[in-house]
Amino acid sequence: MHVNTFPTEDTKHRAERVEKRRGGNAANAAEVLGQDSRTKVWYMSSLPSPAASKMLLRALEENNVKTEACVFHSSQHAPPQAYIISAGNTGTRTIISHSTLPDLTLDEFVKKFDASCMRFSSDIVGMGCPFRWIHFEGRGADVSRMIEYVESVYIRQGWRHKLTISVEFEKGDRPGIQRLLQQADVCFFSKLYAETLGFDRPEDFLSSVGEFCKPTATLFCCWGAAGAVGLHLESRTRFSSSAGVISMVVDTVGAGDTFIAGMILALGVRGYDIGRSLRFACELASLKCSQYGFKGLLQSISRGT
Repeated sequence: MHVNTFPTEDTKHRAERVEKRRGGNAANAAEVLGQDSRTKVWYMSSLPSPAASKMLLRALEENNVKTEACVFHSSQHAPPQAYIISAGNTGTRTIISHSTLPDLTLDEFVKKFDASCMRFSSDIVGMGCPFRWIHFEGRGADVSRMIEYVESVYIRQGWRHKLTISVEFEKGDRPGIQRLLQQADVCFFSKLYAETLGFDRPEDFLSSVGEFCKPTATLFCCWGAAGAVGLHLESRTRFSSSAGVISMVVDTVGAGDTFIAGMILALGVRGYDIGRSLRFACELASLKCSQYGFKGLLQSISRGT
């Protein structure tokens, strides 16, 4: 919902424009990643009935994202919903979300993960390691156990050194977060997460939170229009990038998800170093802010627009 200014409490306002879109952090990132022809992207999530998920599935499949690893709940007839109030004068977004959809369970994850590994290996003969990068949303204890299972499979097969596990930390109030910090090879933190913990500078936040992370991890924190910063813990090397230059901010919804997609693509597929990857991801996220949705982002950035 687009308004000129954010409404004060208990007042009546007219919206300038209302639009309906599909969302979801991981789905947004998958859609962007799927635009790269060299990248094979699989999406796993807990979803409502196939009929209620049609919009999401179509958007992903049109971008070459495989969705057969999703778990559908036939009793759920509506997807999770978020109402976003976008204020034109400040560019801020206020998000109110609602969901009755159960989270993915460990048993569901294991069943779908094993099946996906078998399917992936059969599609690419001699590939061995089925997935080189697995990304999770940081939702607590069950996600920690999912990572433990993935690691057990990869260690048993001798593949662990080929795998990068990344976790997005968007909200600081989720239970079980501490364990996830110690498991991730790459951590993506939101500005909201850092501010919830009392930090007003991303550099200070990363230095502090790094004490609780895997010693070899690489940490990133987006800071909106100020760009993003990174910290490689093993070498204690810091990185920073300003946001990309665009003529006008059109739509910031999904910019953080686009940043994550850009980092995964740059580090995991293109083999860029951390500094170059950070600049690429910031440019891509800024480009997303100059358009509605995610269509053609990678094609646009490759043309230098």
